[in-house]
Amino acid sequence: MIKHPFNKSWYDKYDNVAKDTLVNYLRGVGHNVGEVKEDYNVDVVSTKKDFTYFNEAEVKRAWKGDWPNHWAEIRIPERKKRLVEKYKKENGVLNFYIFRSDLKQVFRIKDTALTEDRLKEARGRNIRAGEKFFHVPYKEAELINIA
Repeated sequence: MIKHPFNKSWYDKYDNVAKDTLVNYLRGVGHNVGEVKEDYNVDVVSTKKDFTYFNEAEVKRAWKGDWPNHWAEIRIPERKKRLVEKYKKENGVLNFYIFRSDLKQVFRIKDTALTEDRLKEARGRNIRAGEKFFHVPYKEAELINIA
């Protein structure tokens, strides 16, 4: 697996604010959220009714304003495959939340959209040659406005 090297400055800038925004959103739609701690698994575990939700937050730094029509898909790094595999065994729902850079909108993507046939190489200025991503058509994701 080829992947972009870890960028601590991006992590420091976006990780906590994305998690906090996700926690506030989830609580606002009736989820109970426990303590959020970094354990290198999903970012936020929540419950609602009789279900457990495993929630992963990421910020797409290039997404500014309305979603560009020429971006046909949302790309989720191959490294997130480990979360899909890990939580398949759990009795719950795994969701990926991809935030706009200003955190005012987010796409919710179900783990079932991350299939092997969608795992492909991608190109971009911050993507290493050979690096793979899940290519999920944005029309399959739920766009949510964050108040």
